[in-house]
Amino acid sequence: MPKLYFASPRDLPVKTPIPGMTQRIIRADAATVAITDLAATTVVESHKHPMEQTGVITKGSMVMVIAGEQRILTPGDTYRVPPNASHGARVLEQACQVIDIWAPARDDL
Repeated sequence: MPKLYFASPRDLPVKTPIPGMTQRIIRADAATVAITDLAATTVVESHKHPMEQTGVITKGSMVMVIAGEQRILTPGDTYRVPPNASHGARVLEQACQVIDIWAPARDDL
């Protein structure tokens, strides 16, 4: 596979893991990054995975629950999900965008 050092959003692979969620995937050796767009009122059901996940809200707002702790996140807010911690989210009345980073890299995206 050729190295991808630069890309525009239109060049990135697109995933739609659930209705209302679109992810543009950036693959690296040690991490996976996704530009994640979420439609208004989208619900991301509680789930967990073995990778640590961090993220930053770039547009809109959402309610996020990590290991039972709940917070409303707005642009500039960040979050950290430890490995195997249950987490989920609910987008509020406007569409939301987040940048998600998983380490180590995800093979399923």
